[in-house]
Amino acid sequence: MSLERMRAKTASLVVILLLGVPAPVLGAEPCPHHEQGTATEASAAKPPASDVRLVEAGLVDQDGTPVRLGGEVIGDRLVVMNFVFTTCTTVCPVLSAIFSRVQGRLGERLGKEVQLVSLSVDPTRDTPARLKDYATRLRAKAGWTWLTGSPENVKQVLQGLGAYTPSYANHTPMVLIGDARTGTWVRLNGFPSEEQILAKVDELAAARRARTWFTDTALVTQEGKQVRFYSDVLKDRVVVISFLFTRCTTACPMIAARLNHIREQLGERFGRDVSFISISVDPEHDTPQRLAEFARKHQAAHPGWTFLTGKKEDVNQVIARLGQYVENVEGHSTLLIAGNEKRKHWMKIRPDEPSPAVAERVRQLAEER
Repeated sequence: MSLERMRAKTASLVVILLLGVPAPVLGAEPCPHHEQGTATEASAAKPPASDVRLVEAGLVDQDGTPVRLGGEVIGDRLVVMNFVFTTCTTVCPVLSAIFSRVQGRLGERLGKEVQLVSLSVDPTRDTPARLKDYATRLRAKAGWTWLTGSPENVKQVLQGLGAYTPSYANHTPMVLIGDARTGTWVRLNGFPSEEQILAKVDELAAARRARTWFTDTALVTQEGKQVRFYSDVLKDRVVVISFLFTRCTTACPMIAARLNHIREQLGERFGRDVSFISISVDPEHDTPQRLAEFARKHQAAHPGWTFLTGKKEDVNQVIARLGQYVENVEGHSTLLIAGNEKRKHWMKIRPDEPSPAVAERVRQLAEER
């Protein structure tokens, strides 16, 4: 045995002893996949996280209850998943120990906001009773579900998650973290720490809160493309938001001209680091075609500058969330709202603030990335 392999095995055993994970059982399998190391970055050899599908083939939990992964086990919660088998003596106990630590750190969030799932890759031998015994030795609480099932159903579920390998003993150690509500998934191969896992969970939870606040209302761009306000327009971006309508002959052309000056001041940052969003306060009149014509007329037809319209109730909901709704479109706000969504840093900018000063404030927001 090479020195590197001896060190790897010793490290695994030390973790097992220190973290109190289940001891190896008679007839346990050696895990060749342990030799793959302890990388925590997603591997290019695995399917990208965006390919995750929740296949609703019938499974069974550690209590022998028939369940389906998405609808019953995960539900509307965030989920953290790993893939193990109970006769594994190296990698799986380490992954389970990491989950045990995550369970402790989640506290009251476990089972309410976040669901832990351990799915067996050896359903032939991993009966519910075996999983129950394994989970008990790990002091798994409600909110940490262990799953098995028929080999064919488990295979289908694993394939949907991008976690299937023909030989269960050679499965890749990884943790899959996701929000099934939005289809956002992160795959961490190897042995991520509980801090790394919890950081991803917190990131997804923060995105949920922001999505709820700003809404993910469907709107339409000047190109006629349907977009979701938070997920497609705001998420992870630095933006400058304005409010206008195409029949306006006073303030709105001035807003467009002012934004053009700011755009020029931003230089290469515009379109690359900073986006402009102009929302119509008169959506019943302002069709995508009229917004596109307004953009061309006022030199605002640039990549990185999005005009939005849509159903009146949808647009009004978004404007209200931004605190700028008024009944009379003639009295709409001339404020600019600038923000770094990822850093949750937002500011209102008065209409009389000089364009160079506004551009500098926006540059500072972009540098917070």
